[in-house]
Amino acid sequence: MPNMRPDQQWPDLSLVYAPDRSLFLTDQGAVTGWSFLHAAHAVAALLPDCPIVPVCSGVSHFTLLFAATLLRGQHVLLSSERNPARLAELAQEHNAVCVSVEGDAESALLAGNGLTVPDVLAMPPSAESAARPCHNPVIKPDTLVALVFTSGSTGQPVGHRKYWGGLVTRSVTARVLLDPDDAPACLVGTVPPYHMYGFEALVLQCLNTRVTVVAGGGGYPADWQASLNRAFAPRILVTTPLQLRTMLRSGLAWPAIRRVVSASAPLAPELAAEAEEVLGTEVTEIYGSTETGSMAIRRTVSGAHWQWYKGVTPHERADGVEVSAPGVPSYLLADFIQTQSDGTFLLLGRMKDVVKLGGKRTSLAALNAVLNAIPGVEDGAFLPPEGEATNVLARMQVFAVSSTLSAQSILLSLREQIEPVFLPRSVRLVPALPRNALGKLTLQALRAMAGQAMQEEEVGSFTLPSDHPCLPGHFPGNPVVPGVLLLEAGLEQLGQAGLHVDMVKFLHPVLPGQKVIFLARSTGSVVRLTAKLNDQPVMRAVLKAEQEHATHG
Repeated sequence: MPNMRPDQQWPDLSLVYAPDRSLFLTDQGAVTGWSFLHAAHAVAALLPDCPIVPVCSGVSHFTLLFAATLLRGQHVLLSSERNPARLAELAQEHNAVCVSVEGDAESALLAGNGLTVPDVLAMPPSAESAARPCHNPVIKPDTLVALVFTSGSTGQPVGHRKYWGGLVTRSVTARVLLDPDDAPACLVGTVPPYHMYGFEALVLQCLNTRVTVVAGGGGYPADWQASLNRAFAPRILVTTPLQLRTMLRSGLAWPAIRRVVSASAPLAPELAAEAEEVLGTEVTEIYGSTETGSMAIRRTVSGAHWQWYKGVTPHERADGVEVSAPGVPSYLLADFIQTQSDGTFLLLGRMKDVVKLGGKRTSLAALNAVLNAIPGVEDGAFLPPEGEATNVLARMQVFAVSSTLSAQSILLSLREQIEPVFLPRSVRLVPALPRNALGKLTLQALRAMAGQAMQEEEVGSFTLPSDHPCLPGHFPGNPVVPGVLLLEAGLEQLGQAGLHVDMVKFLHPVLPGQKVIFLARSTGSVVRLTAKLNDQPVMRAVLKAEQEHATHG
């Protein structure tokens, strides 16, 4: 097992930390009738001897299926991509079977050869089942229990092997930090159990520590309110920045929350402070990754410094910082961090987050922070161009969700705060960004949305005033906007240097005072520029990069 030393002291490695207690609260209260272990053994008897892809969004269903899989001596495959084709493909690639639990919201995602098992927690046990032997196995620390795939937010998803000893160790470490009060807490999650964050913070916590987890689901504030009302105090809310902001904007009344735990994306200090005031709580953040699991924690309003978990050791290298922890292969962080003399660290941003355009560089996170801080922007994201290092026409794309702002007003706000080279030609207003259940926005999903919208993009407008000095000569008594002025206005609106006019056609006269809208579409190194008057094309131009023109000229 990676990083396992002969003198390594592991915590209790049994499957369930305290099998005589209730792991979950449901709509009907604590699960009764079955012990959790009896239920897991009953489901294990129905599973094939192969890896399992859990197709479950409910934490109780997922945990039941995960435990049953371990009782079969197998491991689970966890992916944030939740479409039937991807789940079936994952199962085929790893000789696994997709399995769901009756009544789970995701059971409809099962492919044709998937398996559905009964939700035995929801039914009374038979006398025969209750009498069946039920053991709580001790699982060796080097046992592979999960293959967890990255979300693909910066590229293709990659699977990472998770071993029981390391997962249990970090569960126990995290419990002391997340739930330090005298009385055991009740966890309420707005995050899915198949993502590493939800897997660690909900599933593994209820198996390996004293906490109870509210079983339920739903992606709306009213669902989260119902779950919190069902939970006992002290309540701990496990959520994300986007979901926390949605809660605060909902206007709903919330019961007492002892602590908010946030992860999956940076949490703005302003949002954390608002949450602490509105909810009367304290807000903490977890830092981690699919590759390593959770590694550090901080209280957001207390400052930017993060505290490593006990047992996590950073090692500075020339190419970054490598971390080691029990049960996890040493891993070179994908983030820039700055270690402090007191053992804490500052998180400076992701290495793949750097955008380079026009000889300048910036952070994608910084650009997104500026966009989402604009009052009235409900959600938004910058999309870097592909091949920005070589494409002279490369420009950022910006997608925003707003019910009160125009695209032009958002662009004007960006111009006040961002260097021109990183500005888009325009902002595209969309109903929603394609975020997954955890609120993450993957690069593939954003590019797919951009591809669907790759029609002509509005880049600006132009109106020639009736007193312009060129008009008396063009033409006397019948003034018409000169074609060269129309073309120059279009080039100016594009805001892109290094373009050569390869072809231009003027299709209809434009009169002084008439407003012309310019639209552009880029294909590689070619830009097609169109001017329209009342939706009628009045000019079409094909523009090419100067370097390509010189090559082919």
